[in-house]
Amino acid sequence: MQVAIFVVDGVADFGLSAVLETFDLAGALRGEIDRPPTDWDVHVVALGDSVTSARGQAVPTTPLSELSGRPLDTMIVPAVNVLAAEALVELVSSAAHAPVLDRIRDVHADGVHLAAGCTGTYFLAEAGVLDGSPATTSWWLGPNFRNRYPHVQLDESRIICHGNGVTTAGAVLSHLDLALSLVHRGSPDLAERAARFLAMGNRTNQWQFVIPEVMARGNPLIAAFERWVRAHISEQFLIASAARELGVTERSLQRAVRADLAMSPKDFADDIRLERAVYLLRTTTKTVDSIAAEVGYLSGGALRALIRRRRDLTVAEIRGSRTVR
Repeated sequence: MQVAIFVVDGVADFGLSAVLETFDLAGALRGEIDRPPTDWDVHVVALGDSVTSARGQAVPTTPLSELSGRPLDTMIVPAVNVLAAEALVELVSSAAHAPVLDRIRDVHADGVHLAAGCTGTYFLAEAGVLDGSPATTSWWLGPNFRNRYPHVQLDESRIICHGNGVTTAGAVLSHLDLALSLVHRGSPDLAERAARFLAMGNRTNQWQFVIPEVMARGNPLIAAFERWVRAHISEQFLIASAARELGVTERSLQRAVRADLAMSPKDFADDIRLERAVYLLRTTTKTVDSIAAEVGYLSGGALRALIRRRRDLTVAEIRGSRTVR
């Protein structure tokens, strides 16, 4: 199977390495399973014969036009090392990258499966190949992505999303999930074995990593609402009260949050409360009931139910995943 990893100047070193290492590992493990899939012939390609990575490393490449042999099966676009949404839009929409977008459209029209991770998803969206398709991207890019590419069925809560001939992945580490999902297309058994060698756990969604303050930055009203919720986090308040104190109607607040974040103000407030609750669960020995009271819930049971519903985790799982031990 012919796999092309399509890179541009500024390609994120980790994303590129993660994809390459995953395919290398899967290839090395092919002999350990029954009925191994066809091996992958992986090429790092570009418009020319080299690019410079985000860390200044020269990356030799094969010009995509010179790729020979069997027809291309899959083309992967890893991230570029640009975190700010506005700068990312400027990059992918620049005249310098118009040929990149043309190549993406061409291979998509030829029936090649396209994949992208993290900020690389913007190249696919800018090329128009995600229109009408489910997709994900890095969680902090969700508001900007949704507004710039309204025809994409975006769900930034997902780590991996399979669409119409495309696969997209979320934030940086999701390059591993992306590569494993592509291995899975050839052999679920091999993908499972490779994941175990990589010590990849079951990361079901991106919501557990979201920082609400970052999500709110692009809209002054949502940012003000986020600050208001934090100031009243231990209270059982009404969204109408928040809107009134912010000087807008509840309908205006609902509209703004829905347009940028694809959720209601109540759900966003719950996410702000949950972020604080998860932090306390991971960093203190306080009881669930006391933490629930600190973040505005009437009981520990209500907090447990919300964590399960919004994060697909249990309190025990959260307390067992402390980042500092």
